[in-house]
Amino acid sequence: MQISLIVAVVALVVALLAAVWAFALARRIRRLTAVRGDLGRMAAAGDFIGVAQAVQVALDELTREDEHLRADDAAIAQRLGYTLRHVGIVRFNALPGDVGENSFCVALLDDHVSGFVLTSMYGRGAYRLYAKPIAEGAAELVLTDEEARSCAKALSGTGLVVLNERRPRRNGV
Repeated sequence: MQISLIVAVVALVVALLAAVWAFALARRIRRLTAVRGDLGRMAAAGDFIGVAQAVQVALDELTREDEHLRADDAAIAQRLGYTLRHVGIVRFNALPGDVGENSFCVALLDDHVSGFVLTSMYGRGAYRLYAKPIAEGAAELVLTDEEARSCAKALSGTGLVVLNERRPRRNGV
């Protein structure tokens, strides 16, 4: 259930970013349509100098807006690096011969290889849930083989890795 909530939150963020971008593009199209109507009226009246000046004003405005959109895109791209974008799930049998592969590890990592590994261990009459932080590519606690595999699965194809060695814990963690 938590995995579907995380996926839903990530999907919501992506949808909001797409909606903002679509709104900016729609605004641009409305302005271009209005300018096209003005230019048509000027051309029909024979005011070609006015048409040329209006086109230059519109081009200048579009250039300014394009610079703003590029700056916004760069800011969004930078923020996306800190979103949990890499997900890897490994199912396993925590108690062989007892309940099957009902246990799992899920790694949720960003582009800076920071995030966490969530491990759910299920057996008859017992259920355990563990979270282990990952900071800048290093696990703060020793990872099990399944947890390391979920990290590798999450980062598959990125060239990034999680080092599985014990690090000094931060205060309060």
